[in-house]
Amino acid sequence: MNRSETEERYLEDGEITELFFARKEQAIAETQRKYGKRLLSLSKGILGSDEDAEECVNDAYLRLWNSIPPEKPENVGAYASGITRNLSIDRLRRNDAQKRGNGALLSELDETVPDTGGTEIGEIALGELIDRFLRLCGSDARRMFLLRYYFGMDFDAIAARLGCSSGKVTSQLQRTRKKLKEYLEKEGVSL
Repeated sequence: MNRSETEERYLEDGEITELFFARKEQAIAETQRKYGKRLLSLSKGILGSDEDAEECVNDAYLRLWNSIPPEKPENVGAYASGITRNLSIDRLRRNDAQKRGNGALLSELDETVPDTGGTEIGEIALGELIDRFLRLCGSDARRMFLLRYYFGMDFDAIAARLGCSSGKVTSQLQRTRKKLKEYLEKEGVSL
């Protein structure tokens, strides 16, 4: 057997979206096959728990089913990752409210990013401002910020991934949060 015969073939995102529009359950199976490991890793990075991560990913599949259609994402993986990330952060907040202590990731941003009150418009506008800010940052600062606050990685894991010290990651993230706060205030967003 040659290499191409042994490689697993995944459906293209457009094909997966068509399955959702046709209301075929195979859409979930194909999404899970293609993106399941990535979604579990993302959720576990935020939550630190295999069990909670699995629940969030399963909830994400249900949200995908309920949102496609009418949504028609070009990149199913990115769309599913966004849903998984939001569900995982919501779970982390609930868990933190129950036991107070595992919310270090979220508390780091408390003094920087305002609460949008859970409104979708507020979250979208804030997300767009943060995206704009990150495009202005250097590549190291941007990567550290995304690895920490989007993927939920701890300082040591980020340092290992980027080949630097944990102290450098900590100080760079602190500077980036300060600059983000100043940027948001300049854009008229207040805590």
